[in-house]
Amino acid sequence: MDRMKILAACTAAENFTKLYYEFVDKMRHKLSKLYLEDGKLVWNGTAVDGNVNIQKFYEDLPTSFHIITCLDSQPVREEAVGEQSTIQVTTSGFVTFKEHKHLFNQSFLITAKEDKWKVVSDVFRFQQ
Repeated sequence: MDRMKILAACTAAENFTKLYYEFVDKMRHKLSKLYLEDGKLVWNGTAVDGNVNIQKFYEDLPTSFHIITCLDSQPVREEAVGEQSTIQVTTSGFVTFKEHKHLFNQSFLITAKEDKWKVVSDVFRFQQ
């Protein structure tokens, strides 16, 4: 049973991650849909609360292009999150803003809400 949960978490994380970076790079005007209403973001030390504010924050950044080189995920024990399906997702790779390429690491906590995965908390950090 645990193996099935791990495989399901990996598949969900891969699908969500692909969608997430597509939104960040090409559809920022829809990004709030991927976060819980009271979602949290810490982007290189800048804290942003709420899905609408997170979308606005990303819309104010220069256009980006992400290349993911590593993805890891694991289900969070249901006992720890009130029986709510939740997955810890960690990515790393390269992001280009304008002509500047940065190595980055990002960690999401995503949870199922109305049959869709939503970001609860998100930490993004350049690795320099």
